[in-house]
Amino acid sequence: MEANRFIKTFLIWACALLFVVAAVVAVMDPFYHYHAPLGGMKAVVSKAEYQCIGTVRNFSYDSMVFGSSVAENYNNRWFDVSFGGKTIKAIKSGAATADLVYYMNEAFASRELVNVYYCLDIAALFTDAQKVFPDASLPLYLYNRNLFDDVHYLWNKTVLFEHIPYELAAGLNAGFDEGASYNWAQYKTFSAEGTLSRYDRPETVSAMKEADSSAETIDENLALIGDVVRAHPETQFRFIFSPYSMLWWDEAYRNGESDRYLYAVRRAAEALLTFENVEIYYFQNDAEIITNLDNYMDTIHFSDKINHEIVRRMQAGECRLTMENLDGTLTEMERLVGEIEEQFLTGIFDGEESK
Repeated sequence: MEANRFIKTFLIWACALLFVVAAVVAVMDPFYHYHAPLGGMKAVVSKAEYQCIGTVRNFSYDSMVFGSSVAENYNNRWFDVSFGGKTIKAIKSGAATADLVYYMNEAFASRELVNVYYCLDIAALFTDAQKVFPDASLPLYLYNRNLFDDVHYLWNKTVLFEHIPYELAAGLNAGFDEGASYNWAQYKTFSAEGTLSRYDRPETVSAMKEADSSAETIDENLALIGDVVRAHPETQFRFIFSPYSMLWWDEAYRNGESDRYLYAVRRAAEALLTFENVEIYYFQNDAEIITNLDNYMDTIHFSDKINHEIVRRMQAGECRLTMENLDGTLTEMERLVGEIEEQFLTGIFDGEESK
């Protein structure tokens, strides 16, 4: 009898404890799987793979930034002030086109967006347009709608003892800037020395590949984006070609890829500018930015000062790519790639003949 009573009492207390833990996680919900932040708390958004889908489904917003890691350092409020609306981000590091289209479709499933700011990475135009997303690299229990999978979230000691305390500490901090979601710039150093130390320059210059050698893949990716644009004519889409450093273009040239990359930009502009609700902003030919390696932490990732400058120029209508200036802009970019090889990198790589 005593043993049975002990077992029964133990089970009751164990179940009660499990219920309390699940209730605490569900109420605090640091990944925003069930709801937006509780009243009085700020959104503490720093882990894209865990929080992105929850914010897309549960936050109150009418505008979104979509992109890879180069888009993480935008402050959402910059867009709100410049273009109006309430903005959040949907980020996937190294995002393929299919990844970001998934997030766009998730957002449009519950609302009609006023503004979309889409950071169009060149590399994403060469990815598999049929890619399945989300995949096993992500916490699928947060993406699917199977409540039984939530056991991985509700009874997770890392969530309970790390993420919830952090959410409380930051979310109740009056100085916490929730507009800086996913921002990593504050933890990084931007310098020419550091950037160069992370660059493994190809030793030889490869033959230039045919510009249109991946035309079919590029067009398939653009079709994915175009389908979303076409389905939402009341949404203003602004596409951004981010300023990669001159080392990125140096590597592209030496690997025989730069003509293909410029072709991808052309195809994107020709396809997307056919829509009345599309604007494209091109920053890759800004020599002042891309040749100053103090703006970067590696060949592609730039400081949040550059992100802020991009928004300022967009608001001012600068650096806008149109059908009328497309040829001239890409000719200028091709010339700049040549100057990078012949002038800007002279003296940086000692002992190497300029190509």
